[in-house]
Amino acid sequence: MADREQFLAHVRERIQSSGARPHEHYQPTVAPDSVWTPSRPRPPVWEPSADELPERFLAELRALSGTGARVADETAARDYIIELARHKRATLLVRWGDEPTDALGVDAPLAAAGTRVAVWGRDADARALCATADLGLSSAEYAVAETGSLVLVTSPERGRAVTLLPPAYVAVVPVARLVPRVADVIAHYAQAGPLPASLCFHTGPSRSADIEQSLAIGVHAPGEIHVLLVG
Repeated sequence: MADREQFLAHVRERIQSSGARPHEHYQPTVAPDSVWTPSRPRPPVWEPSADELPERFLAELRALSGTGARVADETAARDYIIELARHKRATLLVRWGDEPTDALGVDAPLAAAGTRVAVWGRDADARALCATADLGLSSAEYAVAETGSLVLVTSPERGRAVTLLPPAYVAVVPVARLVPRVADVIAHYAQAGPLPASLCFHTGPSRSADIEQSLAIGVHAPGEIHVLLVG
């Protein structure tokens, strides 16, 4: 019962505190190239240079009310995460236990700063802690430039709750994992053999407008998303 009341209180808080209005819809900086109808000529395929991909991804992410930055290396990514935790006065961060997230080396610096770190797949209580964590942290398989989306694949070391339950979430993605279009991701997995058990496209902070057609941010998933492009 306590969990139910806590959940409902969270929903009420997010609806009341959201500053968005029903007419404030996401407007992409450039319409995705994959959107077309048979009655119209197919638009030219966007063929970006390597330098254009990070710029386009970050522009689309910001249009979604997300926060993004390109950092030089894992050390700079770690510093960003530590500063974000300090700014938010976070007492608990949950993260994936995969190799890319391990390589960031955030555990000891965060613990020294007073932020507990729970690791999915290693800490027995990590699943339960996701519901009370201040921050979630993970890697990503891909980042899609045309839509500002993350492609997340879960596994025993990569729990979905880490990316869905905390109110703020950070994804760290190498620049080499940027692709131009959603179609590129689909083509990859179409040729890669059996699909993962869970493959998700995450596009910006959670947006809900099913209650009185009023847009609310962060009701069903994080309301604050940070993406760090490394390299």
